[in-house]
Amino acid sequence: MTTSRFMRSLFVPLSLSFLLVPAAKSETARPMPDGPTGGSFTIHDGRASSEVSESSRLYINGQLAATFHLDLAHADDTAIIPIPLGRTDLPYTICGTITVMKDGQAETRSVSGEGVLHNPDGRYYEAIGSDDFKDFFLMDENDPAASDHHNGASSRCLASNS
Repeated sequence: MTTSRFMRSLFVPLSLSFLLVPAAKSETARPMPDGPTGGSFTIHDGRASSEVSESSRLYINGQLAATFHLDLAHADDTAIIPIPLGRTDLPYTICGTITVMKDGQAETRSVSGEGVLHNPDGRYYEAIGSDDFKDFFLMDENDPAASDHHNGASSRCLASNS
């Protein structure tokens, strides 16, 4: 075999391997509503006794996945979220506003939080507000290790000017 023929025999299989090997998915891959999915999970948001109303948005991988609207007539809301195919850890962010009764006065404030959901397929996560709603996060009450959250407000939520 000549050197040029040897080089060609290496080059062709190597060049084809670039076509045959799928590219690794980025950790920031966005879920596509009409793309392939690999299961789903449920998010439940319930109004706390001190809440008058709540409007919140859930982002998965930076994309809006669900909105929740609670008030005195609608005490809870649930959303089923599809999981992008092949994903086992999903970063999330929750942003919103709540109105609470404090000392007999209605007080509206921004709420937010972020974290990571681990192996979410088939899980049931609760939206939890703690520390007087300064900490807002998702938790599977049957398996607290199924999510991590960063304490405090999310830097990814922008405050409204209105």
